[in-house]
Amino acid sequence: MKNTLTIDRTKEWRVADYLLLGEIKTPCQLINGELIMSPAPNTEHQRILRKLFQVFYEFNLPGEIFFAPIDLYIDNKNVFQPDLVYLSEKNKASITGRGIEGPVDLIIEVISPSNSYTDRNQKKKAYLDFGIEEYWIVDPANKTLEIYTPQTGLDVPLIYLSASGQVQSPSLSSLKFNLEDIF
Repeated sequence: MKNTLTIDRTKEWRVADYLLLGEIKTPCQLINGELIMSPAPNTEHQRILRKLFQVFYEFNLPGEIFFAPIDLYIDNKNVFQPDLVYLSEKNKASITGRGIEGPVDLIIEVISPSNSYTDRNQKKKAYLDFGIEEYWIVDPANKTLEIYTPQTGLDVPLIYLSASGQVQSPSLSSLKFNLEDIF
């Protein structure tokens, strides 16, 4: 017998409902009280994510870095699974047995056609409201990287690079690399 998951779209989902799902094979997130399921990322998405993880790993930043799937609990109606999450030493207390439940320093989302709207709008607003220091949007199709901070707001990135250029984190001064290294 196959296990199948049917989503109840007649109700607003909460963290308690989300937790009842347990560990399932299909990636899902709770976004504004709606359970969102996505197909697995494609190979290009995974390659870029691996390269970004390697960049962070090579810089040996103090703290921890996690990659999807890991639950980031924003509030009672939002549990996201960012592609990459960095927590400095000051925010390591946010790491719990079930995921990340508190402030983080940096989040990276590698977008695809199926999640572009969500990552560029709903999640960006929630992340910045949550108080992260940096939110990176990496777009493989256009070979762009955008960095948003609470100071820049939702509309204009602090840094926008297309195809080439040096990426430098505004809050992690030692983190510098060439955009070409990830595309």
